[in-house]
Amino acid sequence: MNNKLINKYLKYRLSVIVTALTCLLVSFIVLWICNIPITAFILMASLIVIIGMVLALIDYRNFDKKHTLLKKAELVPEVLTDSLEPSEDEEDGIDNAINLIEEDYLKIIMTLTNRLNATKAKTTSSMEAMTDYYTMWVHQVKTPIAAMSLIVQGMEDEDTSLRLRSELTRIESYSSMALNYIRLSGETNDLSFSTFKMDDAARETVKKLMSMFVAKGLSVDFKPSGATIVSDYKWVTFMLEQIISNSIKYTNKGSIKIYGTSNSITIEDEGIGIAKEDLPRITEKGYTGYNGHNEKHSTGLGLYLVQKTADMLNITINIESELTKGTKVTLTWGS
Repeated sequence: MNNKLINKYLKYRLSVIVTALTCLLVSFIVLWICNIPITAFILMASLIVIIGMVLALIDYRNFDKKHTLLKKAELVPEVLTDSLEPSEDEEDGIDNAINLIEEDYLKIIMTLTNRLNATKAKTTSSMEAMTDYYTMWVHQVKTPIAAMSLIVQGMEDEDTSLRLRSELTRIESYSSMALNYIRLSGETNDLSFSTFKMDDAARETVKKLMSMFVAKGLSVDFKPSGATIVSDYKWVTFMLEQIISNSIKYTNKGSIKIYGTSNSITIEDEGIGIAKEDLPRITEKGYTGYNGHNEKHSTGLGLYLVQKTADMLNITINIESELTKGTKVTLTWGS
C-alpha cells in the first residue's frame, strides 16, 4: 500500500476515527459503572474493531479507486465523464456518490467536462477551416506570383528585374510562412519522415533564395558536409529558408557561410548581429528586439517558427551572435 495515500485517508476519516474511539471510551465507562466484567468489554471492543477494520478496508479501496480516477482526469477529463455515464449493467456513477455534496460536485464536473469537449470540438473545426483557407490561399497566390515571375524575366531592365525577382521570392516565402504558422498551431503537422542529405536541402534552399543573394550583392560560401538526417524534408527546408533569409535580410555585404558536421549544419553571416540582451528571447513569438525596432517590417515570427519546428522534429537550435560581427545559427540532430 501507498503510505502517503494511507496518511491522506486517515486524515480524511479522522472525524470518524475520533468518534469511534470516543464511543468505545464511553462504552468502557458505562460498563465499568455497571460493574460488568472487563472481559465483556474486551470482547465487545474486539468485535467492533474487527468489523471497523473490514469496513475501513472497503472504504479505503473505494477511496483509492476514486483518487486514481481523479488523477487520470487531470490529464484526460473525458476519463471521469465516461466513468460517470450509465452503462447497461451498472448504475449511473452519480447515483453511487457518497453524499449529496459529492453528487453536486460530480454533476458540476460532468457539466464542465462536456463544455470543454464542445469547445475543443468547435476549436478543432475552426482550426481545420482556417488551415483549409490558408492552404487554398497559398496555392491560389502562387499563380499570380508565377505570372509576375515570367513578366519580370522578360523585362529589359536587368537591375529592376533582379530586384523584382528578389521581392517575389520574399512574397512566396511569406506565403509559405503563413501556411506553416497555421499548421504548427494545429494538432497535426503532416509529417513525413525520410532519410536525406542535409546538403541537398541546403542547396535547394540557396537556389530558391538566389535572387535575394544577388539583389543584395552577397556571396554564398557553401561547404558540403555529407551529413545524413532522418527527418521531414519539407519542414527542414522551411527552417533553413527562414534562417538563411534572415541572414540575407540583416547582412549588407560579404558572404553567408553554410557548413556542418556529421550531425549539424551551421549558417553564419557577417551581418549586423543580435544584441546580447536579445539572444535569450530571440525565438519568442512576436519578439523583435533591437534589430526589429530598426527594421520596421520585422514580425518576430521567423525564428519563433524555426524553434517550434525544431522542437517538433527533435532538432536543437543554437544561436550565437554579437552586434556588428554577425550571427551563427547551428541546427543539431541525433546524438
